[in-house]
Amino acid sequence: MATVAWGFSAVLIVLTKQPGLVVALERLLLGVPLVGALLAFTHRRLDWATFWRTVPGGVLLCGDMAMFFSAVKLTSIADATVIGALQPALVLFVAGPLFGERPLRADVLWTSVAIAGAVVLGTGGTGKRQVLGDLLAFGALCSWTGYWLVSKKARLAGRTTHDDEPGGTATRQAIGTIEYTSGVMLVAAAAMVPVTLLSGEHLTTGTPLDWLWIGLMTLVPGSAHLVLNWAHRFVRVTVSSVIVSVNPVVAAGAAAVV
Repeated sequence: MATVAWGFSAVLIVLTKQPGLVVALERLLLGVPLVGALLAFTHRRLDWATFWRTVPGGVLLCGDMAMFFSAVKLTSIADATVIGALQPALVLFVAGPLFGERPLRADVLWTSVAIAGAVVLGTGGTGKRQVLGDLLAFGALCSWTGYWLVSKKARLAGRTTHDDEPGGTATRQAIGTIEYTSGVMLVAAAAMVPVTLLSGEHLTTGTPLDWLWIGLMTLVPGSAHLVLNWAHRFVRVTVSSVIVSVNPVVAAGAAAVV
């Protein structure tokens, strides 16, 4: 569900006429009160101890959004999302040391298939804007992978590898899905403000149509963060990272139609 929702992000970004960083900032500023309202509605709270544990994820998400939103303004949607689909290869190397996940033959096989399938969608442009966009997409890939891993760590904090087995213990409570997502969005929004201002991109109010696309972006791809952060607790990262490589298929298909 998260992967399909994220597949529409790039299309919605391109449909807005504002600069990439401005769109990222506005999307986060809309997302913070929405997830805050969800926090209040569910009678949960974000205390300082929990908030500080969400800071790494928030900073990495800011980096990912800043570079990806800018990338799709310069390069093709297919290229930007295909580069992001290289994530399973990075995750495969760190899954063992970080989470005790021993990659199986099937993990290696499906990671290879996912990456090979995604690369087929590449357009291979060579213009200056295209190259810059591809470089930004690669930077977004690195930030996104970091966000993916620290989020998984936060959702499993202090729990043994086999927590679901008899004798499993918890030394530190994992952060709840809503609390974690609220903290991450708040940190990402705060970090995006100076990034946008220092970039020199022209801050505009945008058109009503721009706000329609940004609103949809906040509700649809934005809700995917909640879904993913919930799933992190139950799915191995070597598996979830392969699932998310479907993103370029959804993005390229949506881009072709739109």
